[in-house]
Amino acid sequence: MARPEQVEAFHMDSDEEEAAEMTDDEEVPLGRVRQAANLNRLPLHHFLRLIAGGRMMEHGAAATNEDLVQNLKRGGVIQSERVHRALQLCARDLFVPAEHREEALLDAPIRVESLDFNISAPHMHATCLEALQLQPGHKASGCDFLDVGSGCGVLTACGAWLVGPLGAAVGFDVRREAVSMGRDNVRRLTADSAEFASGACPPRIELQNVFMPSPRWLAHFDRVHVGASCPPDRLGPLLSLLRPEGGLIVVPVAPNDLRVITKKANGAITQKVISQVRFSDLEVPTDAEVLLATLRSERRQRTAPGHQPSTFAQDVAAIVGGTPPPSPTLNGNACASSFIPSSSPSTGTRLPFWGAMWRAVPASVLPLLLPVVPARPIVVSQVIDGLPATPQASAGDKSWPHRLSKLFSSCSSGSAASGECLMEGEGAGSEGAPGSAPASPPPLRLSSDELGEPDCVLEGQGWSIPVHRAVLRQRCDHFRARCGAGWADADSAKVLVPDHFSRQAVASFLHYCYNDSLEQCSDPQEAVAVLHVALFYACPRLIHLCELRLAHLLRGRDRRGGGKQPRGGGAVESDEDGLADAAAALLALADEAGLSHLRAVALDYIVHHYEAVAATESYQGLSRGQVALVAQEACRSHTHMVAHIRKMADEQPLPEPLY
Repeated sequence: MARPEQVEAFHMDSDEEEAAEMTDDEEVPLGRVRQAANLNRLPLHHFLRLIAGGRMMEHGAAATNEDLVQNLKRGGVIQSERVHRALQLCARDLFVPAEHREEALLDAPIRVESLDFNISAPHMHATCLEALQLQPGHKASGCDFLDVGSGCGVLTACGAWLVGPLGAAVGFDVRREAVSMGRDNVRRLTADSAEFASGACPPRIELQNVFMPSPRWLAHFDRVHVGASCPPDRLGPLLSLLRPEGGLIVVPVAPNDLRVITKKANGAITQKVISQVRFSDLEVPTDAEVLLATLRSERRQRTAPGHQPSTFAQDVAAIVGGTPPPSPTLNGNACASSFIPSSSPSTGTRLPFWGAMWRAVPASVLPLLLPVVPARPIVVSQVIDGLPATPQASAGDKSWPHRLSKLFSSCSSGSAASGECLMEGEGAGSEGAPGSAPASPPPLRLSSDELGEPDCVLEGQGWSIPVHRAVLRQRCDHFRARCGAGWADADSAKVLVPDHFSRQAVASFLHYCYNDSLEQCSDPQEAVAVLHVALFYACPRLIHLCELRLAHLLRGRDRRGGGKQPRGGGAVESDEDGLADAAAALLALADEAGLSHLRAVALDYIVHHYEAVAATESYQGLSRGQVALVAQEACRSHTHMVAHIRKMADEQPLPEPLY
């Protein structure tokens, strides 16, 4: 779209041209940006519009947003009623920062210096929205729209209204402050405008770099708008955002093209230049940064926990209503437990599970995997101090118990306090409206008021805990099988607990049965103890929660920078030694117990910290098959990295655009 100052630009001298090029997001005068060699590429309709004068914008600030939008319509920039209404509803003055409100009703870009980004001129927003052809009936499931460089959120909001309630509108920005401002703006618009709230999908604004997006956004969108100038050789990655069946991208391309890139269902790509513009540059990462981000994203995917859905609501209804649960089976037979106890080769003590794993793990690491059983609640410091020292280490701070004690105390206090230990469904990328969290219903609880007096006790060495048989039968496959198979002691008022189970571990197990949570398990050593109980009594979801807790021991520390040691601190090095030792032991545990998530996390940690882990006693005690797992993971990582490098090197340029 031409503007009056563009006509005058034909007579600018060189100094004026250089000054004019400093204005971001403004359309560049055609006579200034075209060299003599390519003047023949100027489309005829642009030249006619330039000299006609009938579609030129009015100068000066409009009195209201309505006047601003009407000016754009009279100038021919707005051509559809839906774009007209979208710009009316998403008033520009509601989105710009307070200190720039006086500029909001000018048809000109706004430089938000405090946040280091630009807000494009209204005529550019209108031009791009018209080119995007956003329609609510684009397809049965709605149109998915992405706004790259969303900034204040005004174009994201317009797109949300244009695609309608069945569609989706997402904004990406690399600046955290801009994301926060955009979310606040769309939240305020939704609250203040009933027409927008009912006619638009909930806009989402995410902290993302479009060249390093989360995998869930790949092949996700039908329409993409880019609000900054992209280098021609970086257009290829933008196409990966479009669905396989095709889509459309409106993007400024350096030095001054505004292009529409169309991808068809058969994979054919076309480009068309629709205007000459000048935008600020898109922030483009280096190839090395893209590769590292891609590999990190793949690591997160491989080590992401699976989903073990809770059946607590159904269990509570069945317990209170008195509905007997079905008896579980394993390989067609009623099962008393999913795991068969085995003997420790060193002591002959009966252990709950893991079989030959104990022969692969050194005695110095067994304290991590087999908790001591006291007659009173566990005091971690007392338990740690009572464990045997590493044979190769001297007494003092270098012994395994002291390293483990520091590691557990730092992990428990740090992760629990900061909320980094993500249990299932907690804090993991909400799919709702930006910045909002759905209100959680009051948690279900099983109380004695509903269940009456306990009719059974779990009895260990020197302790007993009263329970309700109906709760055990409904919540645990083990007790369900005992009752369903007609065992002689199925109705016994006393159930003997294996000697190696501590009272605290059984209490945490019962807390899960009555509350469906692992809140009482506050550190990794307790998680191992509870895992013993959960595996023996066959509680799949509790096993899953314990697995998450142990995996976080490695994932949480790895996210915080691994072995980076703060100035003047020696504790981190000691903790990292213990973590390297624990990583190999946790791999052995996960491999023998069939804990796939923990095994993936342990393998990932070992491969990326191999030098430290390979020097530990635990690693030396791994079985040949477990060492082979480490080698396989290392080879897989290397193969994937090489494949990504080749893909980046072999990327083909897009076909030349049409003018």
